Amino acid sequence: MTQRILVLDIETSPNICYTWGLFKQDISIGQIIEPTRMICWAAKWVGEKKVHFASDFHDGTDEMLGRLHDLLSEATAVCHFNGTSFDMPHIKREFIKHEMPPLPPIVEIDLLRVVKKNFRLTSNKLDYVAQYLGIGAKVSHAGFSLWKRYLDGDEQAANKMRSYNKGDVILTEKVYTRLLPYITNHPSYALSVDENIPTCNRCGSYNLVKRGYSFLTTGKYQRFVCSECGGWSRSVTRESGITVRGV
Repeated sequence: MTQRILVLDIETSPNICYTWGLFKQDISIGQIIEPTRMICWAAKWVGEKKVHFASDFHDGTDEMLGRLHDLLSEATAVCHFNGTSFDMPHIKREFIKHEMPPLPPIVEIDLLRVVKKNFRLTSNKLDYVAQYLGIGAKVSHAGFSLWKRYLDGDEQAANKMRSYNKGDVILTEKVYTRLLPYITNHPSYALSVDENIPTCNRCGSYNLVKRGYSFLTTGKYQRFVCSECGGWSRSVTRESGITVRGV
């Protein structure tokens, strides 16, 4: 079985509400005209060129949700930027609302959490992170007016939204590639190969170099660094150890 990592990004509509003011408003449920909904998504498999896309404008809601459910059901892991708090809860809300079955358990690789855990950047937004790393920038757009025009049924705005959404996925994959050695919850590619040889758990490379040892409470383990992605790993078999330890 090969690992399939799906890079994903969604766009949502704003909540539309009645309000008496513009600053520090306490809006009740009764003031909601239309709650937020997912309007489109873009996704691509890591290492493949094709960027998948669907929207309620171009495809209709049922087609949009059905195609996304199929992709996520096939994925070993889903990679996103702030998707654990934003994208995935929005997606699951849409699925249960439209009486679709639950997704299988999927590993979530949230690049925002990787950034926050490992680095102190001036901003943790995707656009800033990508530009800081020198690997690109988000597709520019007119701001909130793009969303308004989309909701008004403007075809030009819908096509621009498609370009923007697909651009985010392409950029997210580039950030994923740079952050790969820092992703500690990545599904292990070592489980996808039959050969009993050291394999990088992040990128699947066999080009591992022995580099010192990890000394844990249970024993001494060979440590490796990947010549391809730069990630660190260690053997699961200890070279020496103890039979008892302190409590």
